[in-house]
Amino acid sequence: MRSTRRWRAGLWPGLVVALVLCLLGWRGLLRAPWPIIGFWLVLMALYGFLLFQLFFPLLAPATGREQEALRWAFAHFLFGTLHSLGAVDAGQPRHPSEPREGPGLWLLDARSAMAIEREGTLSRIAGPGLVRVEAGEQAVAFVDLRPQGFPRGDASTLQVRTQDGIALGLKIRTAVAFLPQNLPPTLFRRSPYFFPPRAMSRAIAQALRAARVDEDRTLHWFELPYEMARGELSIRIGNRLFDQLFLFTQLENAGEAPAAPLARLAEEIRTTLNQDLRALGIRMDRLRVTLSEVPEEARRQRVEVWRSQWATRLARWIGLAESEVLMEYARARYASQMEMLEAINGVLTAYPEVSPEVILLHFLETLDATVRQSGLTLPEELKQLWEYLRGERSRGP
Repeated sequence: MRSTRRWRAGLWPGLVVALVLCLLGWRGLLRAPWPIIGFWLVLMALYGFLLFQLFFPLLAPATGREQEALRWAFAHFLFGTLHSLGAVDAGQPRHPSEPREGPGLWLLDARSAMAIEREGTLSRIAGPGLVRVEAGEQAVAFVDLRPQGFPRGDASTLQVRTQDGIALGLKIRTAVAFLPQNLPPTLFRRSPYFFPPRAMSRAIAQALRAARVDEDRTLHWFELPYEMARGELSIRIGNRLFDQLFLFTQLENAGEAPAAPLARLAEEIRTTLNQDLRALGIRMDRLRVTLSEVPEEARRQRVEVWRSQWATRLARWIGLAESEVLMEYARARYASQMEMLEAINGVLTAYPEVSPEVILLHFLETLDATVRQSGLTLPEELKQLWEYLRGERSRGP
């Protein structure tokens, strides 16, 4: 560190001498011979180089690796061999038309990484920060490291058919991230998305290789789980009947509401795909499937099934209510009979001189008056007994 400071302090005399010589050269430049002009140009280049070295500690990043990258890029710039120079923000280059072959220098923010190829083969994943692209290398892809949702706008409708031939329109949305991605314990001078570095580099490389469908088509890494989910959904819908898919024939569980069919199907697909995506360095955090188009015939069928289900439930509830009413009536009748017998027994016990026939006749008269107020009549057997007690009918054999 001390030697570096002494070396920088020694640049001042050389810088002053170069400046004086350059000023003298300007004075006689027009009438000077060509060797002198060449010497003057060399001094100007030396002056620029010394000036860069002097102010470099104030402009350059703190890490030694990035300072070395800046010196390397400046040297290539002086000799006219620096092919690319740019910045990347959230996986998007500031100037998309910028040449990407090396030698070059790129500045990537904490949300970005870049894939570099050498001789047509993916050689390394670099970023974030200052990244050197050596001669013979080329930046082929820029990656947004943040968790991604896809599609970002209005989702396109996936047309599928059930096993019984009913066409449905479904929309899919996915939320994915790189498999090893997690927040570091401290964010000081670290990317919150590129961590742990080695596992993230390996996962990004696996995802980019899998996203290259063929020579003419390459997907974004977050589109790959979406395409896989579309294919898996088409297969699963095609193997199910419409009634089975929307729980028209399910057995009802007492006290339990059935789960949403599409949500349950989406969770099954997400669990299955995560096993395959693990090998690609990607994980699917969420998969949402919504129904956007239903044929009118299927809609009517669903309404009819809904009506039949509620009619069955209503009939069962009415039967249960009627049986409960009958049980309550039977219990009330039994209680009233017991109260009546206890009352008669109490009267007979309290007044032994009163004839039982008189008590029974009085009870039947009271019962007949009560029944008539309710709009009913006494049963035939009680009428015959009442007439017999009043002497209007003789006892039968």
